[in-house]
Amino acid sequence: MILGNLASSVGNVVGDITGLNKPSKNTTTGSVVIVKKNVLDFTAVHSTVADSLFELLGNQVSLQLVGAENPDPANENGGKLGKLAALEYWNLAYTPLLAAIILRNNHTAEFFLKTITLENVTGEGRIHFVCNFWVYPDRRYKKPRIFFSNKTYLPHEKPAALREYREEELQVLRGDGTGQLKTGDRVYDYAYYLARPVLGGSAQYPYPRRGRTSRPPSKTGSDYEEFK
Repeated sequence: MILGNLASSVGNVVGDITGLNKPSKNTTTGSVVIVKKNVLDFTAVHSTVADSLFELLGNQVSLQLVGAENPDPANENGGKLGKLAALEYWNLAYTPLLAAIILRNNHTAEFFLKTITLENVTGEGRIHFVCNFWVYPDRRYKKPRIFFSNKTYLPHEKPAALREYREEELQVLRGDGTGQLKTGDRVYDYAYYLARPVLGGSAQYPYPRRGRTSRPPSKTGSDYEEFK
């Protein structure tokens, strides 16, 4: 597990982690808790702490702040975006009603993002993002991953600058019911079991159900899906 302390006035991650760089009371700071895949893979003994620190917290992971104050015409009326920056040199100077963070993983492997926490944000104080999700290389996504803060809204209170992002995220999770799902897809769609009878429900929601994969039938029989 890696806990990196990110200060807007300091770009030295090593100094932040060791406590040598102490931000002032007026400095917005942030902490990101990440678990690299190899940490959970006991067969990957070649992974080292140095690799985890400098490869993962270097230019391989970048973040972009999303404000919820006013829709930005330059961003298709979405929230105003901060500057894209590598995790190691994250600039937190722009945080007007910060409501989301866009994250891009340019690393060759996925990692588990647990939380992102910002402290001493102007007008907000502490902002916490509970992520708890595997973030795969950016090339596997049609659009970069976005994580929303733990602040909740009633439908009529949702900031207009966030609606487009929320709707896009919901569409990603719903999927379109077509195409084979692969590692990294986040579609929560269902299908019935091939080798079990449908017991009840409706044509739209047959039971029992399982997660849809849309893999082709196995060569050994149509009751099984191909697995590689």
